[in-house]
This record gives sequence, structure tokens and C-alpha cells, in this order.
Amino acid sequence: MIRIFLIRHGETEWNALGKLQGTSNVQLSAVGIHQAKLLAAHAPFNTADAIYSSDLIRARSTAEILAQRFNLKVRVMLELREANFGDWEGHSIKELAEDLNSNFETFFTAPEICHPPHGETSFDCQTRVVGAIKKIVAENKSSNDKRIIVISHGAAIRLFLCWVLGMPIRKMWALSQFNMALNVLRVDDGNITVELLNSTLHLYNF
Repeated sequence: MIRIFLIRHGETEWNALGKLQGTSNVQLSAVGIHQAKLLAAHAPFNTADAIYSSDLIRARSTAEILAQRFNLKVRVMLELREANFGDWEGHSIKELAEDLNSNFETFFTAPEICHPPHGETSFDCQTRVVGAIKKIVAENKSSNDKRIIVISHGAAIRLFLCWVLGMPIRKMWALSQFNMALNVLRVDDGNITVELLNSTLHLYNF
């Protein structure tokens, strides 16, 4: 049995400003660093066997903080990075929504057909991330139970969860994924069960 702790990175300045980040390399803000330290200190698990991260700095920085807590080396996987939002990256959602020439309306209303200019489709992102998680599971098959931390991004995690839950991509935004949110998945004989979704309890009352 493998238990995967699938985590969204901590907050960045662009998150706070409502800007789309995608594959842009935006660093964690002071708030995001603090969030990662809170999870490291108050994680609802005491051990981990491996930690994987997107190559983008906001994910890697989050992973490094957790890696120190569990004395692990971060394994970087490009396939875990955020969806590529192309020309929309660096622009705020408000700005894009007000631009009638941006074709941004499908981003929330019909993500299954949304294709940002010079970006990737939601289906392509989902295929990439599902492949990455399958590879992680294959690398960690063992007679012993394994606990694996995976650090990724908001849209990427939503799309993976849609695949696990058998939900259409159209419903991806019905799944909340706050900064530093924790999702727990159990993988047993190839079957994936969602045990916890979008938990941020570790960020409060400390």
C-alpha cells in the first residue's frame, strides 16, 4: 500500500494578486514560506519515504522545507508542473476577464475546451500529471507500506483529482485547492482512494 500526500505549494505574490502563474517561475512569498513551515511542523503524518516536486521554484521551495523535516532529498519531476497558461501568464484573472479579445471565458466555464494562446489544454496537462503520479507509484512499489509526498500546483492537482474521481474536466473548478492544501490518497493494488481533500487545518490554531 502506498499513501500519497499530494500538496499544493505555498502562497506567492502572484497568488495574492490573483495573477495566473502557470509555468512562470514565481517564488514563494513570506506568507508562503510560513505556510510551508507550518505544514512541516504540524503535518498529520510523522514519517515519509520520498518527496517529489514540480521543477518550478514555488513548488521546489515548498518541497525543500518539508524535505528538511523528514530528512529526504527532493526528487524533481517536470511532469508535475502547473498547466501552461501561455500568453495569459502574468495577467490577473480580472484583467483577462475584462479583455473581450482574450477568449478567457472558457477558462472557468468550459475548461475541457480551453486552450490558452501558446499554452496547453487541460487534457494535455491532466495526461502529463496522471502519468507522473503513475510513475511515482511504480517507483515505490514494495512489500512495505510507503508514504510519499508530492508537491504540485492548483490546476494540475485538480485535473489529477478529476481523473481519480471519474469527474469530467468541466467540473475541475468545483474542487478547491488552497495554497498549502493537503490531499491524501491511498493506492492499494492499483486502486486509488481519496482519504482527505483540500485540508488546511495545519495552517490554523498554531
